[in-house]
Amino acid sequence: MSMQKMHTAAAGPIELDLSVSNGRINVHVNPAAAHATVTAHTAADEGPVADAVNDTKFTEHGNKLTVSVPDDLAGGIGGTNVVQVGGNTFSFGAGVVNTDTMTGMTISDGDIWIGGQHIVSNGQVIAQQGAKVGGSTGTITLDVVLPPHSSLTLSTKNAETTVRGDLQTIRFDARNGSLQAGGVKILEAETHNGSVLVDTVDEELEASTHNGSITVSAYNGHRGSARTHNGGVTISATPAASGRLAARTHNGNIQVRGAGHLDLKTSTHNGRVW
Repeated sequence: MSMQKMHTAAAGPIELDLSVSNGRINVHVNPAAAHATVTAHTAADEGPVADAVNDTKFTEHGNKLTVSVPDDLAGGIGGTNVVQVGGNTFSFGAGVVNTDTMTGMTISDGDIWIGGQHIVSNGQVIAQQGAKVGGSTGTITLDVVLPPHSSLTLSTKNAETTVRGDLQTIRFDARNGSLQAGGVKILEAETHNGSVLVDTVDEELEASTHNGSITVSAYNGHRGSARTHNGGVTISATPAASGRLAARTHNGNIQVRGAGHLDLKTSTHNGRVW
């Protein structure tokens, strides 16, 4: 069993504005696609994660599609704290505990879901004796297909994002999450705990992280800035690049290649520049 919700947009390139707290986001730019599609799904068929998928809202105005996935940890006052150990995440706050990728267990108001299965309801065990839990981790996945020349704006707390293909613009804002993308004309990315890895930037680059690295494999732009507190910056400029390029770190190395023809500014407190 699983929960899924899907929307197909009007024909043509779109500006996708996506908001999701937790999970994974997979974006594919398909040159043959006439319509954008967004599918939210989870292997869980009940519980807070399934409810979040079911309550996902799609709003379309002209060529702009807004997708809002409710916080699967919502339901009380106060904030949510996130502890990351390796690749695992443990979230707690507002009376809800969600071990997410650690064990796939959610505890809320006396109810417990494990692997997407409802095990305890109002403090009473409802799972059959000998029941085995497996498969679902109770996470939300968003699969997005975009036509060429589309743009993406993404706001997330704890979601990993992968973009395959070329976009006009990517605006990425994350608390804990990394971005891996193909080609983009304009990139604006900010994450507290996460890295930014992009194949090509053709016009403008504005990327910053607190704990994470920034890597641009081919920079063709005319205005660029990469800043990180704890992490490295690696940028390979091409002959097509022009203007000013700035790279700054506090604790990390800076490596910029092919930038002899640029107005290059670099600085690091504890690290090397080469």
